[in-house]
Amino acid sequence: MKKRIAGVTAAMMVVAAIAAPAVFAEETEAGLGLVNTSDEPVVFDYHDVDDSVFEGQWWDTGLGFDLCLPADWIDNDLTEEMTEAGVVHIYGEEGGGANCTIVYTALPEEVADTYDIDQLGQELAASNTTVLYADLSGIPAVVFENDENCISGFSMLTDDGHLIQGVISAPSDDQYEEYGPVFGNITTSISPTETEEASTEE
Repeated sequence: MKKRIAGVTAAMMVVAAIAAPAVFAEETEAGLGLVNTSDEPVVFDYHDVDDSVFEGQWWDTGLGFDLCLPADWIDNDLTEEMTEAGVVHIYGEEGGGANCTIVYTALPEEVADTYDIDQLGQELAASNTTVLYADLSGIPAVVFENDENCISGFSMLTDDGHLIQGVISAPSDDQYEEYGPVFGNITTSISPTETEEASTEE
């Protein structure tokens, strides 16, 4: 059964918010940065989380999915400005090291009913970002990496017209490659939140 942490917050601390990748209006060559197509996603399974990479702790994001993070990471306090920008969690090392920032924002009304995972991937790829269409334990998603900005992460769409983005960064650009296995493990762990009933049955 997955472990759960609920209602844990850290003492007040200064945390730098990491912006989610922007959607570039300027069109670039079709397919730039796309590794695969959405009809052939790479399948990730949370059972494949590598315990040798880090001692993990499971978190329920409150957004319909869980993820496993290093056990020494905390859910940092957010400023009012961060909350207004759609940031719902900044999980990370105490003191401002590596972190995973989760952003939840509503899509514009004019595209909310038609915007799909293909468009999401194409727009991310147009911003000099390497994009992989993925199945995260049953959740359609886009996994991305931007070496220039030394960030990686994931994006997914909700049925009610919202965009969820998780941006993962290292303590410094020089440590970005070193943290690669950590980022990979976090992405692999993403999975639908279990109901209490389902958890009890495991």
